[in-house]
Amino acid sequence: MHHEMKSVAPAQERYFAFDALRGAMMALGIVIHSATAYSTLPDVWWIKDPQTSKWMDALLLYLHTFRLPAFFVMAGFFAALLVEKRGWNRMVENRMMRLGLPMILGLLFVFPPLRLTSVYFYFAARGPNPWDDLMAWIGRGRFEETLEPGHFWFLETLIWVTLLAVVFRKQLARLGRDRFLRLMGSRAGLAVMAIASTATLMISEFGILDTPHDFAPHWHIVAAYSVFYAFGWGMYLHRGALWVMKRFGWKEIAVSVVLLLPCLMAIEAQLAVRGTRAWGAYAATAALSALMGWLAIYGLIGVFLRRFAVEDRRMRYLSDSAYWMYAMHPVALLAIQVPMMGLGWSPWVKFLIGIAFAVPALLLSYDRLVRPTWVGLVLNGRRMAPWQWKTDPQGVAIAAEMKAAAEEAG
Repeated sequence: MHHEMKSVAPAQERYFAFDALRGAMMALGIVIHSATAYSTLPDVWWIKDPQTSKWMDALLLYLHTFRLPAFFVMAGFFAALLVEKRGWNRMVENRMMRLGLPMILGLLFVFPPLRLTSVYFYFAARGPNPWDDLMAWIGRGRFEETLEPGHFWFLETLIWVTLLAVVFRKQLARLGRDRFLRLMGSRAGLAVMAIASTATLMISEFGILDTPHDFAPHWHIVAAYSVFYAFGWGMYLHRGALWVMKRFGWKEIAVSVVLLLPCLMAIEAQLAVRGTRAWGAYAATAALSALMGWLAIYGLIGVFLRRFAVEDRRMRYLSDSAYWMYAMHPVALLAIQVPMMGLGWSPWVKFLIGIAFAVPALLLSYDRLVRPTWVGLVLNGRRMAPWQWKTDPQGVAIAAEMKAAAEEAG
């Protein structure tokens, strides 16, 4: 059966379903980080609200198992497309520009206010003079000592994964064999991918995907995300058979949600004996979180292939805006989370208010300050006209003129 499939097809200009999926995973960063302020877990966000909930912990764990893994699957898919269209050298140049430059700009202009806000509220919770304490903290050189990637860490990890792809290009090419189709189109293949991810998680701290807090390469993290990247690469090599993944969908996503409870129980069992390795709970956490992630990834790919395969200008716009929204969302969230810290409202109410404030603010700033400017050129690869509520000839002409100018400049 697999030998009869036409698994290789000409490269398309846009894969709308995967553009949408990639953008959705970036946008979920707003959801996950709106929840972190109200989680009981320490040191997962810039500030900690007095109102917290264990249910926020559950939401964080669930989204963490698949959000960035799905993004890395898409990153591998589109990297393979770039290699086919432009070659390895141009692909690497493109990735370094599209990943490295935003990361540097983020460290220069986004990280400082986030770090200083975090330290200010740390001192505010512990003494009467947080401003003086903050100035003394800066004077001791602590700001430079605590410099870290922050929420841009995934860009650094993706850079390392991209460089590894160059080293292992021959191995990636072997994913074009028919055997990979069985991984794409069967639940047995899903299980194999979960086993592969479980192996990488068995060298993490708690059996879940770790997050780096410095600039040194953490190879176990790079290895974990390389599995997802390689899967996306293989998907592109079999792009003519992507239809086999339409069989997956909401059932797989529902099963992944069901597995959340036993995964949480396994993590709690580890925390109960923290300081010693509870191997049974550790292995269970790794296996369950890996399976949860792959179930959600397969399900989401199936859903997006069925629902978003045709271009939709609103979804295209949201996909284009996702990079900016992710880069700047901590600033927007803190702008509303800080004033709410003194309110005794439910953490769920604050969580929803954070999203309701941040999303419109980020979309408006993207439309006016990013989309038609050089920032849009850096993030999207081209300048584009602001959103046109009605598709009028003048708006189309402006968009076409901007696109032609960007192509000529590039």
